[in-house]
Amino acid sequence: MSKVHADAQQVFRTQQALAARTVADHAVDAADRGTLLEMLGLVDEDSGPDDVARALTLGLSGYLRAVADAVGESADGTSCEVSDTATAYIGLTRRGPRSGRDLMLVWSERDGWAVLVETDPTESPIVVSRFGGDDPAPAPWVVARFVADTLTGVPAQPQARAHHRQDRRLLADRLARYAAPADFG
Repeated sequence: MSKVHADAQQVFRTQQALAARTVADHAVDAADRGTLLEMLGLVDEDSGPDDVARALTLGLSGYLRAVADAVGESADGTSCEVSDTATAYIGLTRRGPRSGRDLMLVWSERDGWAVLVETDPTESPIVVSRFGGDDPAPAPWVVARFVADTLTGVPAQPQARAHHRQDRRLLADRLARYAAPADFG
């Protein structure tokens, strides 16, 4: 299965590179090229780290909204940041089944998704459940199922951190489909 997934990712990257070259060939100048590529959620192969971070921020913002929607939460209760590590947060309106405390759904490009108990800033985080697997950014419906299972007590123990090693350009390309046109302002 991972061979099929790797092959599909390679085809996707090749198609995106072709699309980026086509767009770049029709641009009036470098600024126009950047704007056109950004509108399509594509990263210029010649772009620097700031361009990749911007594309990742746009894609992550859209992905976070899609996950919040799939989980049944408002996008108003979300936040994300791309710095040395890309992270995201969704405040859950439901309380923990065992603790009765507020819960949050958090994501990082290295560790993937986890449900944690909202704690005081001076307290250590309390992990309720971690989403395992090889994919740091699974489809929103998969994350929603993970949250539903966690809230109904299906997972018995928190899983170990996944420690994904993700190429930021590849992650930005994967999340580009979630970027909304309003994000490009």
